[in-house]
Amino acid sequence: MRPPAPVQNGVQEWSGFPPSMQRLGARSGTGMAADMADRLADRLADRLADRLADRVTTNGDTPSRPAPRLPGTRAAVAAAVAALAALMPWAPAQSQPQSLQAGIEQYRAALIGDLQGALGFAKTLRDSAAAGNAGAARQAWLDARVGWERSEVFTAPFVPELDRAIDAWPNGAAGFHAIEAKLFGAGRTDFVPEADRLLHDLGELKGRAASVPLTPQGVLDGVVRLAYEVGESKADGGESRVSGSSLADMRNNVAGIGFAWGTVFAAAVSARDAALGDEVRRGIDGVQAMVAARDLRSIDPERLRGATEELVLRLQAAAPLLDLKRPALEADAR
Repeated sequence: MRPPAPVQNGVQEWSGFPPSMQRLGARSGTGMAADMADRLADRLADRLADRLADRVTTNGDTPSRPAPRLPGTRAAVAAAVAALAALMPWAPAQSQPQSLQAGIEQYRAALIGDLQGALGFAKTLRDSAAAGNAGAARQAWLDARVGWERSEVFTAPFVPELDRAIDAWPNGAAGFHAIEAKLFGAGRTDFVPEADRLLHDLGELKGRAASVPLTPQGVLDGVVRLAYEVGESKADGGESRVSGSSLADMRNNVAGIGFAWGTVFAAAVSARDAALGDEVRRGIDGVQAMVAARDLRSIDPERLRGATEELVLRLQAAAPLLDLKRPALEADAR
């Protein structure tokens, strides 16, 4: 066997090995397999020499000097140890937090910004209702939905109780859709108590977004489940029918999906499987193009459903490359 090539720029070079060994080497991180080989190869090679000496003594011949290493022993041991290190289950887990954590924190900062925007517009909604200004209240409701819908990658997996309180549908007794029914359906502004509750819940949500430990598994679960929801339960325009803003909801959902994927996962997946990384990006872009239609009547629900299902499958296929569990599909229970 050939020994591993040297580490260059912190990356183990495996180009001289068969494809299966190249994959193992790539999975082992920044030269970890080679480092382990360097530490253990001399020790194991010496043990082989000692065993040879023992065998000679057992046959009745006492060696006059220590048995020499067989030619190439250290090189063979080094290559074997490097391959075994690449197979060790803890190798990928060691590198995952370093590769994804920076993206997680970037995502958190944008999430907090979106929720701060939603909170500000919800205050305008409340004040407009108190002043009896239905027109201003309608615009504030629509504006508040933008940051909220982009945040749904986070809300369902991490704070499901707040997700239900803020956005239960259909027939929500509180939250956005309870206000929607009065404001858009009946032209009423007597929803100040509901607006106060919405403000409270959005404020709590913003605080939780800043403090909850965000895990790569949870964020990927949120991406997959929201992608499924867009095609499965929102494709027919069912969420915000009264206000006529279901298409805007879907656009902002897909924007949230694209941002979370691009910020947290895209680089790591493309580094391990460039073809799959490209497929996921094209899938997100394709769904985004569909929901950019002029109006809901211009969207083919079955085509959109098929596109989101294909995207979900690609996202699930990416999970093992990130050393994550395959996200389960859960139909939204709202």
